[in-house]
Amino acid sequence: MPRIAPVLLLLVGLASMACSTNKPSPLAAAGPFVYPSPATPPLERVAILVTITNQGTDDMQINLADFIARDADHRIYPADSAATTADGNSVRLATGPRLEVLPLPTVTLRQADVLSGFVVFDVPQGVRPVELVWRQSDTDQIAHLQPAQ
Repeated sequence: MPRIAPVLLLLVGLASMACSTNKPSPLAAAGPFVYPSPATPPLERVAILVTITNQGTDDMQINLADFIARDADHRIYPADSAATTADGNSVRLATGPRLEVLPLPTVTLRQADVLSGFVVFDVPQGVRPVELVWRQSDTDQIAHLQPAQ
């Protein structure tokens, strides 16, 4: 029995190290920014600034259809791909001068690539998303929205 104790301690230590290695999220988001748009009331458009970093060795497929915004009541809103492409000037006016204020493109990220852009959502007037969810085949990535600086 005394020989088993050190082995058990080693296994418990390895298991806790494996559980405590938190890999940083590849997704960061800021906003939302409300801007004047032709959205039909009772909807309005909001833009969320997104940065994605490929921290792995596998390629990452980026597609606007994989993004949703979630409000504090856990209601979800799909990305509006057409508005993301068409509303670039309006979003730039609402967010101020920023390098990342381009529509998020559909693209493949290679190892260590970083991509920034914005995604547009139609939400009910007065509703503000609090999270951005990037739906992946194996797991969703969630970014809590940070105020833009």
